[in-house]
Amino acid sequence: DKETSGIILIAKDDQTHWKLSKQFQDRSVNKIYRAIVWGNIKDSGIIKGLIHRDKKNRTKFNLNISNKGRFSESSFKKKKYLNPLSYIEIYPKTGRTHQIRVHLKSINHPIICDTTYGGGVSMIKSFHIKYKNILESIMRSMNRVSLHAYSIEIEHPKTLKKIKFTAPIPDDFNYILKVLKDNSNV
Repeated sequence: DKETSGIILIAKDDQTHWKLSKQFQDRSVNKIYRAIVWGNIKDSGIIKGLIHRDKKNRTKFNLNISNKGRFSESSFKKKKYLNPLSYIEIYPKTGRTHQIRVHLKSINHPIICDTTYGGGVSMIKSFHIKYKNILESIMRSMNRVSLHAYSIEIEHPKTLKKIKFTAPIPDDFNYILKVLKDNSNV
């Protein structure tokens, strides 16, 4: 997703591209994403199902609405609950388009600022009025979906050794986490 921050892999030649693609196809790549989602998500869980294109909006995807689509699976773990949002890690097993966004929407914890999948400013009215100003401020501070590709572990295409890359948490995430922590007594 173009609005996701963090790590991206780029192959410098065709052979490297083929070897990396094979690892993704074999699901041997370990990926960790971080996200800030609406509400108090449970401590951990697994989300799986068939993902397919929305019939009305071809740029959007849905989970488990029909028997059509491609299998998808992600697990997640809550890192912190800072009322009224949760900071989580997501571990996608498969790599479908918009998978993480679709999965989190399917369990009623969409990613903040994700208007396509129900995480936009309209969510504010779902929470107590005492959070209104903080949430409006947070929404103004984030001009993208609150999703970050935190780390990826692959087998190096030439040395065949496991290597892991990690991207620091971006400033917009840190700002939101600080605002929530500072206002935790609201």
